[in-house]
Amino acid sequence: MSQISEALSRYRNRSCFMKEALCRLFTETFSMEVTMPAILKLVAVGMRNHPLDLPVQFTASACALNLTRQGLAKGMPVRLLSEVTCLLFKALKNFPHYQQLQKNCLLSLTNSRILVDVPFDRFDAAKFVMRWLCKHENPKMQTMAVSVTSILALQLSPEQMAQLEELFMAVKELLAIVKQKTTKNLDDVTLLFTLKALWNLTDGSPAACKHFIENQGLEIFIQVLETFSESAIQSKVLGLLNNIAEIRELSSKLVTEDALKHINSLLCSREMEVSYFAAGIIAHLTSDRQLWISRDFQRRALLQDLHAAIQNWPSSSCKMTALVTYRSLKTFFPLLGNFSQPEVQLWALWAVCHVCSKN
Repeated sequence: MSQISEALSRYRNRSCFMKEALCRLFTETFSMEVTMPAILKLVAVGMRNHPLDLPVQFTASACALNLTRQGLAKGMPVRLLSEVTCLLFKALKNFPHYQQLQKNCLLSLTNSRILVDVPFDRFDAAKFVMRWLCKHENPKMQTMAVSVTSILALQLSPEQMAQLEELFMAVKELLAIVKQKTTKNLDDVTLLFTLKALWNLTDGSPAACKHFIENQGLEIFIQVLETFSESAIQSKVLGLLNNIAEIRELSSKLVTEDALKHINSLLCSREMEVSYFAAGIIAHLTSDRQLWISRDFQRRALLQDLHAAIQNWPSSSCKMTALVTYRSLKTFFPLLGNFSQPEVQLWALWAVCHVCSKN
């Protein structure tokens, strides 16, 4: 390893020698179990000095992957990981059609240390991952892309989400995955990741919610509820429908017999998070009287069911299987001010107390 390190340092400006040293390094680090930041720094130097040399960039990306795999990234300085990640994205821009380089970059983003703690351009990363998602790659890589999309979605602002040209295709592709899994009755990890990704993408994003509705998302999600009874699936479906219900321009799409039947039936679920999200949808929908001009009797019945369900809940400081998080508490303000419907206020107050009682 000392000879490889010496070669990487001495021949940093000679691409042919750099490529050879990186090839040897890749072999040596394939099953690496020791954190080596000094070596990773030399890899970064090679990438920075030869940005347009494909063999150097590709081999360096593979070495970087070996040096940061599994728990090794935890021992690396954040600044170094940030530099390497940014160099990987620069290589992607220089070689947009080289698939293996793209695969290495995607694999690096599946590292939780890099994805959560390391500074890099999340907007560019989201564009790359969403484009990859739509390529119909092998199932394992697709699952990785879905998982990364799910996390990146929460790291982007609503303004950034609205600017993502790839958002429409990503929502469409994710819904296609959900439909395929539901048709085949496959409740695997890919389905859970996909539901979570859609939930996160639509969180505070009217554009993503609109794409969801336009691509028959509601019909697909009703099919999911009719096919699967697992609470982990139900809570994610209802979490996304909550996001739709929060948007005044789209909430009317949920006021259908089919949708309300499923939502109301899950209001009494034994699983706290399922009941919570079902209640949230009903609270948002019933708070807008314009949606119920010719169905006021049904609205009143839903409010009674909502009140009865909340009365059976434990303290708002209780734990849920799924941690409920919000970008802000603004969504609760209109509900808290709805003095003509105390049932709606009660849900909003319980929700705010629950969120504020958690870290």
